[in-house]
Amino acid sequence: MKADFFIDRPVFSTVLSIIIVIVGGIGLALLPVDQYPQIVPPVVRISASYPGADAQTVTQAVATPIEQELNGTPGMIYMESSSSNSGGFSATVTFDISTDPDLAAVDIQNRLKKAEARLPAEVVQNGISVEKQAASKLMTITLLSSDPKFDEIYLSNYATLNVLDMLRRVPGVGSVSNVGSRYYAMQIWVMPDKLADLGLTVKDLQNALKDQNRESAAGVLGQAPMNGIDVTIPITAQGRLSSVSEFEDIVVRANPDGSIIRLKDVARISLEASSYSTESGINGGNAAVLNINMLPGANAMEVAASVKKVMEEIRANFPEGISYEIPFDMTTYISESIHHVYRTLFEALLLVILVVFLSLQSWRATLIPIVAVPISLIGTFGVMLVFGFSLNMLTLLGLILAIGIVVDDAIVVVENVDRIMNEERLSPYEATKKAMGSLSGALIAMSLVLCAVFVPVSFLAGITGQLYRQFTITIAVSVIISTVVALTLSPVMCSLFLKPESGEKKNRIFRRINLGLATGNRFYGRMIRGALKHSRRMLAAFGIVLVGIWLMNRLVPQSFMPQEDQGYFTVELELPEGATIERTREVTDRAVEFLMNDPDVEYVLNVTGSSPRVGTNQARSQLTVILKPWGDRDSDGLSEVMQRVRAEMSRYPESRVYLSRPAVIPGLGNSGGFEMVLEARGNTTYAELQRAVDTLMYYAAQRPELTGLSSSMQGDIPQLYFDVDRDKAQLLGVSMSDIFSTMKAFTGSIYVNDFNMFNRIYRVYIQAEAPYRAQRDNLNLFFVRGAGGVMIPITALGTTHYTTGAGNIKRFNMFNSATISGEAAHGYSSGQAMDVLESIVRKHLPASVGVEWSGLSYQEKHVGGQTGLVLALAFLFVFLFLAAQYESWSVPVAVILSLPVAGIGAYLGIWICGLENNIYFQIGLVMLVGLVAKNAILIVEFAKEEIEKGRDAVSAALTAAHLRFRPIVMTSLAFILGMLPLVFASGPGSASRQGIGTGVFFGMLVAISVGIVFVPFFFVWVYRIKDKFKRVSHEKR
Repeated sequence: MKADFFIDRPVFSTVLSIIIVIVGGIGLALLPVDQYPQIVPPVVRISASYPGADAQTVTQAVATPIEQELNGTPGMIYMESSSSNSGGFSATVTFDISTDPDLAAVDIQNRLKKAEARLPAEVVQNGISVEKQAASKLMTITLLSSDPKFDEIYLSNYATLNVLDMLRRVPGVGSVSNVGSRYYAMQIWVMPDKLADLGLTVKDLQNALKDQNRESAAGVLGQAPMNGIDVTIPITAQGRLSSVSEFEDIVVRANPDGSIIRLKDVARISLEASSYSTESGINGGNAAVLNINMLPGANAMEVAASVKKVMEEIRANFPEGISYEIPFDMTTYISESIHHVYRTLFEALLLVILVVFLSLQSWRATLIPIVAVPISLIGTFGVMLVFGFSLNMLTLLGLILAIGIVVDDAIVVVENVDRIMNEERLSPYEATKKAMGSLSGALIAMSLVLCAVFVPVSFLAGITGQLYRQFTITIAVSVIISTVVALTLSPVMCSLFLKPESGEKKNRIFRRINLGLATGNRFYGRMIRGALKHSRRMLAAFGIVLVGIWLMNRLVPQSFMPQEDQGYFTVELELPEGATIERTREVTDRAVEFLMNDPDVEYVLNVTGSSPRVGTNQARSQLTVILKPWGDRDSDGLSEVMQRVRAEMSRYPESRVYLSRPAVIPGLGNSGGFEMVLEARGNTTYAELQRAVDTLMYYAAQRPELTGLSSSMQGDIPQLYFDVDRDKAQLLGVSMSDIFSTMKAFTGSIYVNDFNMFNRIYRVYIQAEAPYRAQRDNLNLFFVRGAGGVMIPITALGTTHYTTGAGNIKRFNMFNSATISGEAAHGYSSGQAMDVLESIVRKHLPASVGVEWSGLSYQEKHVGGQTGLVLALAFLFVFLFLAAQYESWSVPVAVILSLPVAGIGAYLGIWICGLENNIYFQIGLVMLVGLVAKNAILIVEFAKEEIEKGRDAVSAALTAAHLRFRPIVMTSLAFILGMLPLVFASGPGSASRQGIGTGVFFGMLVAISVGIVFVPFFFVWVYRIKDKFKRVSHEKR
């Protein structure tokens, strides 16, 4: 197709652009908005319970058989499990990112079925649940009341009955959980002394309940075959009981003398909470706390809006005195950070337009890039929709980077047409035709090179690949669209809008700019001549640059992703193991009061009796501290508030405190730091693992790189050991199961069966009244029935003594384990922190203690360190494309060799600004390779043409450099100014914007000031060496 095809068909060209904009507009309207793309590995969670069992029993009876079956599920990366003293068991299996989460859940379900045969019957009766874990916590809703009659039990059940089900039906909601829930139950508080007086045991109560509280079918009158009956009548009877009075009247025993012993004679029955192990609240008051998690792939903004709408509908029916609040909403952070990115986009666009105007020096010329840039950016949205992308931090940052590149094409076209029109005194139409004849090849070459840089990078595996893909495809698409616009619409606009200079004097600003550029151009020429004279110095400088890059790569701290200020953090209070919830509540209330007085804190959510690291545990308390919006805070950032909180709470004498930021990528790991797992491999005992953890914590605490260290390993807790005299029990005719079930019923609680109320099913529990299960001596009141109906106290069948044992047993990949979590201290990166921990393990711990990483640390360990590979790929592809285009192996070498100079600039930039070498910086580097190569191509392309006309290499290089100096400086300045808003970013999501902008900004500055001299220098050297080879081979002949 000839270059003037589009110039002669202005309507055709315009229609093309209009279609691109319409498709992009549709894409923009339909694209989901989220913080990050779908990059979280699927996680399947299994939970079961064995009430009354201690951690060791749960590990042996529940964890081991389940884990043996689950181990080696296809696609599994690692498996963690936790067995607690309250009889709870939970396991999470993390899969590779490419695994289908639905298939993974089905696979786990099938494997569990195999394990069920080996589990205790009670565990299976209580149910084993398997669920896909929804990665991203979307929002927290709290129901609160100032009215004392609406206590926590009422609020929690009101939420369960009237709010939960409605929210679960909202499209896009993955799961809704009632945190610290106080679900109703029928509690039967037994008095053991009264039972013993009447010669009854717990077993009698259980049998009476099972017999008299049941649903049963009673049959039908007149069922066929039957003659002479017109109607069949079903027979109904009282089924399950539903009120306290009905339970009180249950007959436990009818005596021969006609007297009846009812349940109320030996127990107090009340309708109350099924469990008191956790409490939840907000800002120090009672509240029901609902956590909402989102389904993978849902549009965060839409889901949040639907949830709020549903809550407004539900609120209309609230009883007077109940209200709701949404203290935590992830979408405020997402929309704030995306809003900031949009703002940066516009700032960058304005700055770019300003540069274009100052360099092209006419409104008519400036109009062309102003039209071209938005078309390319908007068109990209349409393609993003096809690729299944979302509008997230990464794709939008990609678009900001693209502005600088996209504007290049338009500027190059306009500048060239303008120059030919004024130098050769042609009409705009003729000048455009001539300019496009020589430019089309270069434009296509530049866009191919840019795509060559970006496309290979997106084939990387794992999370890094997923993250890169968001950027690279976004940028590559906008570059391709921009080239299409530069070949179609820009020339049409040039031929219609541009006018030859009228010969009038330009205004003073433009004259100054032109003078500056001309001086710069002459200085540039002198630099190139100087460089060619002192070739050795130039080569030495180049060598220093290469060594510098290698050194900087070692010096600059490495990490996976930067820590963002997401507007909240969590505090975990740890009391001594075995502390009661009352003690925990006192400390929690004091902490909440302190936090509420902090000027930057808006909400404090507390879940007392639970912790993210250990699960349900009365000696722990978890506080989520939600800060005020970014604009309303006094402090600089999250770290400052966390510092204040840490200083205050580390003074609490009765508890330890751990502060953690939220995970960088929601769903990857529990906190924003590192997570290292120590495993007891081989025949290492649990006690040896505890010693290893203590040793590691001791040495790690002395290292400056680490902060906020905590371990999931709990101290041993006091336990009461009951040693049954088995011979005596058999002689007296008492079975072992009777002894243990009696103790378990009185001191733990035993789930008997269910009852109906409010169209729901609730549970019935038996437990001794509080005073009967507080001390060791209370065991004297527990009786079992022996042979001949004799009542025997349990203490007559064995002895008791105090001992200690594990409070919570964690396992990782089937080994007993402990997780060490923490953060890199200020000024260090996560990569450095992880290396320090590994070196401590190697130095001080026995070889039988294994090390693994989990969460984001796993990804960083297995996926990190790909900068080299990424850059090597980019260089290789640039080289191959250029070789193909110039039909020469030697010319592209000049382009490739000029690239490292920009790299050293980028490294120096982030090093000076105290940033880290993370994913964002690496994407910036890839971007730099493309941009610098693009500038080099402009020079080499023209120099090559001059040589073909018969000039020598030096004068060809000088002419090309002079000609291209102005457009290169213009486009580079446009790009550098476009990066300014990123370098000085602040507010939510600023860390990623700075990470990407700073490296590119400084790299480009160095490239335009120093690197630009290297291109002609290497070009001349390549030709000199080529000539030498030609001469040598000629002489040989």
